[in-house]
Amino acid sequence: MPEIGNKITKADIDLVDETFEPSHSESYHLSIQTEPGRLSFCVFNTVIQKYVVLRNYPLSITDPHGLVSSCSSIFENDDLLGLVYKSSSLLWISPRCTLVPCHLFDSNEPDSYLSFTHGAMTGEQTQQNFIRPANLYNVFSCPEALIDILRRYHPHIRLIHQVTPLIRYIVTGTSSTTDKADVAVFFYSGYLDIVIGRKHELLFYNTYPINAPEDSVYYLAGVANMFDIDLSSTNLIYAGDINQMPPEIAIFRDYVARIIECKPSDVVIYSHFLIQTPVLRNFINLFNLYGCEL
Repeated sequence: MPEIGNKITKADIDLVDETFEPSHSESYHLSIQTEPGRLSFCVFNTVIQKYVVLRNYPLSITDPHGLVSSCSSIFENDDLLGLVYKSSSLLWISPRCTLVPCHLFDSNEPDSYLSFTHGAMTGEQTQQNFIRPANLYNVFSCPEALIDILRRYHPHIRLIHQVTPLIRYIVTGTSSTTDKADVAVFFYSGYLDIVIGRKHELLFYNTYPINAPEDSVYYLAGVANMFDIDLSSTNLIYAGDINQMPPEIAIFRDYVARIIECKPSDVVIYSHFLIQTPVLRNFINLFNLYGCEL
């Protein structure tokens, strides 16, 4: 198991389907999710269209340098991350991103978009995802040292920010043809993403810092007022790094019509181990990485 400093890091989630065969890895897709606090990955069998692995490493490291060191150790020691895969993707979790409409995007100026909204960041490399259903670009940054580690093992890995599959999910997977809005909140460590879609179009996205459950209600109420959305008749979709019905979610009961836990796509198959785990909601964006059009 991976060793970080003097501490042994052990996976707290280690689910491997009986159909998984390491010798067949070149027909599998590897999806990795990393952020300060954890590294997770899942494996998708592209032949039978089934998720067959979910593994999560909790990390006590929160600073970028420590995160890179921890990820390096995990890659060196994990028995599955070093296999050769058909394809691979990284889901980078960070509040640093900005959305740019396609007709305004200049491929020569990605750094300026990000620095304008979030300020300059040394040691990070600017990346961009094209979110086709919303016809816009998501510009974000990722630590250069982390990218180097990933490409050492998986040279052609795609780098994807968490907002990219989230917006795709709301625009293509939930939006109806009625005037009723789809409102979603995704929780991360210390902040949340709010996304609103209507008629398969993105109305709103933003990231907000949260220190208490009441913060999320305050931000959502402000956004709903901005778009004249009656929360009392609106369903709220939620997911993210949270436990079953925590205070952050329970507090919405007095304000919205119904609270709905975000579910993984039913287009593919999930190992029975994954279906049974109560924390599947924590990895919704990770499971949506495969097939994410950039």
